[in-house]
Amino acid sequence: MAGRWLAMAFGLAATAGLSACASVIGSTESEVQIRTSPDNAQCDLKGYDGYAASVRTPATLTIPTAAAPVTVTCSAAGFRRTSYTLDATADGWIWGNTAFMMATGGIAVLGALVDESRSAGRAYAEDVKYDLAPDRPRPLRATSRSGDVDLRLNAR
Repeated sequence: MAGRWLAMAFGLAATAGLSACASVIGSTESEVQIRTSPDNAQCDLKGYDGYAASVRTPATLTIPTAAAPVTVTCSAAGFRRTSYTLDATADGWIWGNTAFMMATGGIAVLGALVDESRSAGRAYAEDVKYDLAPDRPRPLRATSRSGDVDLRLNAR
C-alpha cells in the first residue's frame, strides 16, 4: 500500500514539474536581429518593467520576453522618425503546456502559471525589418474663409 502512495506522489510531483516545460527547457529572452531601410539608423527600444536599449542597425540583441510589448523608435538622417511595436508571441512550449493540462485533467495548471509568471513560452520574431519613410517636404494649401488668399507652403 505504501508503494502505491509513493508511486502516486512521485507521479504528481513529476506532473507538476514537467508541466512548467517552458520555464525548465525554454528561455525567458529572445535574440532579435533588427534591420532598417536605410541601414545605420539609430533605434531606441523601450519596454515593460524598465527595459531600454539603444542600437545602430543592423544589430542583434537579446530582449527579455517580460519586456513585451517593446516600442522601437528609429531615426536616420533624411528620414522621418518612426515607431514600431515588437511583441512576443506564444511559442511551442505554451501549446505543450495546454496539451499536458488536458491530458492530466487540469493538474498541470500550476506549471502553466509558473511559465506565465516568468514570461516563458513566448518569443519575439528572430528577424525584423523596419522601413523608414523619407523626410520630404509636403505641400500644404491654405485658403482664407473669404476665399481671397491662396497660400502654398512646404511643411515637414
